[in-house]
Amino acid sequence: MEWQQLLAKKWVRIGLVVFFILIILGGLWYLFGRGTRANNVIEEIFSFGASVSNNPQESGANLIEGTTNSGQDRNKDGIVEEPMFRQLASVQVAGAYALKRGGVPYVRYIEKETGHAYEVNLSDGAGRQLTQTTIPRIALADWALDGNAVILRSLERDAFSGRDVVKTRLGRLPVAIPTRDAQGSVSATQADSDLSSASSSFDRVGAMKIEPLPDNIIALSVAPDGKDLFYLIKNANGVSGSIINLETRATKAVFQNALSEWSPQMLSDGTIILTTKPSGEVAGYSYRYDPKTKALERLVREKNGLTTLGTGSGSRVLYGENIAKNSTLGVYSKSGFAGDEGTVFYEKTVSLATLPEKCAWLSDGIRLLCGSFVNTPSGLIPDLWYQGRLSFSDTFWSLDTNTDEIAYLADPKTEAGQEFDVTNPIVSTNEEHFIFTNKKDGTLWSMRVPKKEVPAEETETLPSNLSPAELQDAKGSEQGNLP
Repeated sequence: MEWQQLLAKKWVRIGLVVFFILIILGGLWYLFGRGTRANNVIEEIFSFGASVSNNPQESGANLIEGTTNSGQDRNKDGIVEEPMFRQLASVQVAGAYALKRGGVPYVRYIEKETGHAYEVNLSDGAGRQLTQTTIPRIALADWALDGNAVILRSLERDAFSGRDVVKTRLGRLPVAIPTRDAQGSVSATQADSDLSSASSSFDRVGAMKIEPLPDNIIALSVAPDGKDLFYLIKNANGVSGSIINLETRATKAVFQNALSEWSPQMLSDGTIILTTKPSGEVAGYSYRYDPKTKALERLVREKNGLTTLGTGSGSRVLYGENIAKNSTLGVYSKSGFAGDEGTVFYEKTVSLATLPEKCAWLSDGIRLLCGSFVNTPSGLIPDLWYQGRLSFSDTFWSLDTNTDEIAYLADPKTEAGQEFDVTNPIVSTNEEHFIFTNKKDGTLWSMRVPKKEVPAEETETLPSNLSPAELQDAKGSEQGNLP
């Protein structure tokens, strides 16, 4: 019996040795035999870590199915071109900003969960982390100072009162501003920087300098040049508004009103579009406010569910309203639109079923790029969409507010097998990419703007809207005081 026990122990030892050898061989095969594929899988899972590689496959850039390893597609003629849709971030993002550096278009964004800043090259999808300062659970981010500063907002519990507080912080990125010598030359290490902008390259992941802003800001807007910030805070008399210079931190109170529910948009001349916060069953109003003269100029009035998006100068304002539970899009212009027999209209409707929040103005202040829902879902809009209880599936269009022509750009279901609910859209500096957040999951995407547009009448995916007979007559908005 004793020799049988010894033999059994011997076979157990042999089995364990063989088992461990197989594990080691399997691990070696996984690491070296699978090679590039293993690395790609890891990068796909942990995209946009701290990588600073210029290779899109090493930086964790997310490419849709059907693209080549270089992030490019081949068209029907076999010519390699950029994919129509590219995922720029697979995590939830808060705010994106388009900039150009060294002649190359980039986009920067904030990761919601950590507050870290990232940058993506729009030409090839290569991305890298810029900051490592952690501020958990960022709700909203608004960029300023040429993309080198960002206003971060989050909801936090006050340790003393136990109440929820809206915390707002100004974060300054660790930017290496390019310098010139006495002869005006740029150092070799900074030669890739775009000297037309303060934005420049980052040598490594750095710390974000955090500066506190007032608590419980209910709404804010950054000026188009990124230097000034207008914000609103509720008080006993309604709401007060102030402008802060983000370079000097000088602050000036400029607005006081008994009505507290406003959505602001600061314009390039320092004036501010103030639109009442919307509900599909309540008439809304929009004004242009001049902080210097304290004058209010009425823009758009008495529109249920009113939301607005002005150009940077405010020369035109895109607005959305709810008519009989249908979303209708219109345009306001202070200079007016020519009508029949010399009649001038200050408002007109356009045949695109969408919300202003799904559009972005091009630099000419005339054309827009938009995500548009093909069928208007039943329900109160925009209320249910804001609340996250209603989601859209958008196709992509361009709109000319001079001619009212709309042109079809792309259907993501066909191009990428994806459904997008577009929100927070912006346009790249060269206007070749439409950048947006997918409201369905909070991820960041870009769409390559086609060079050849398809007229709306030639596509079968024309967005639904009211018939011309059902649209309200466009009337010039009057100027006056608040309702």
